[in-house]
Amino acid sequence: MRRARLRVGVPEVIRRYPPQSSAGRIWRNGLAVVGRSATVVVDDPGRRLGRLRRRVDVWLTDGHQGPIDAAAPVVAHLHEAAWSAPELRPLFEPGFLEQYEAPSAAAAAAASVVLTVSHASAGQIVREYGVPEDRVVVAHNGVDHAVYRPGRPGAEALIDAAGGDGRAPYVLFVSTLHPRKNLAALRDAMAELVRRGLPHRLVLVAGPAPDRAEQADLEAAATAPIPGTDEPVVNLAGVDDASVAALMGGAAAFCLPSLMEGFGMAVAEAMACGAPVVVADAGALPEVVDGAGVVCEPTAAALAAALHPVLTDPEVAARMRARSLIRAQDFSWSAMGARWCEALELAVAR
Repeated sequence: MRRARLRVGVPEVIRRYPPQSSAGRIWRNGLAVVGRSATVVVDDPGRRLGRLRRRVDVWLTDGHQGPIDAAAPVVAHLHEAAWSAPELRPLFEPGFLEQYEAPSAAAAAAASVVLTVSHASAGQIVREYGVPEDRVVVAHNGVDHAVYRPGRPGAEALIDAAGGDGRAPYVLFVSTLHPRKNLAALRDAMAELVRRGLPHRLVLVAGPAPDRAEQADLEAAATAPIPGTDEPVVNLAGVDDASVAALMGGAAAFCLPSLMEGFGMAVAEAMACGAPVVVADAGALPEVVDGAGVVCEPTAAALAAALHPVLTDPEVAARMRARSLIRAQDFSWSAMGARWCEALELAVAR
């Protein structure tokens, strides 16, 4: 007898995620895969269950929005629990912690299964929320390989249009301006490399920090000239994905020195573009790189030491580019979605 398709409930709030944001891409692509083998029902779990006209076998929710009141089992997707680290808590605005910390913990406790993006995040969720290991499923995020691929033209023109020198070699940083992204340490590392005579510039695609309204000080600190140079650092925040891919493919190195990452999508995307990557030994970054790039302490001295051979030795850079491309093939939306389906099936079975 053929088994009926699962009916997977998804809260309406997920429709409001910006399509080009990390959350928007993750949910859009994940639900597309789930929808191949299940029926996705977008509904409001806050309504009284007796009024629901469409039966739901299992709910798939964003756990950072808090728990839902539902009779069916719930799979809660949690990106991380970064705020649990004592050294990171002071970097978050109190309003952000109030909005996400307690709701995330409550969602994890109430869920039948917790779905997360890395083994590093899974460890946080088990430790901080007391979720049993057998209730946590890891699904690495995917990469759109049609967009993020080597050889996209246009990086020089993009940098020129932003007021930089597109002909100069550059190190690329793609993330937000949040202090936990540790851009200040990368700027200090670039200053050290300038003192050693390297011609490389720093190029940013750095959006606003999501937990604070006032960004002027962060933007000013990020784009100020690197000591030893006269030009401001250009920030191409807001460019489209194809432009980001062009910048990644044209970079002498990609560097993300974050003090914590639940996954680090930009790292996987940079590897898919063939960029040599240098990342901090924090959170999921070593897991995502998995030997394809250089992992170092998130200090200016360690970053400068890690970047120097990549920027000065073409053979080192070529080997790292090749390793990046191989590692990036491990990240696909289809693989991620398959793990989502496994989590849904597990929740129903439990």
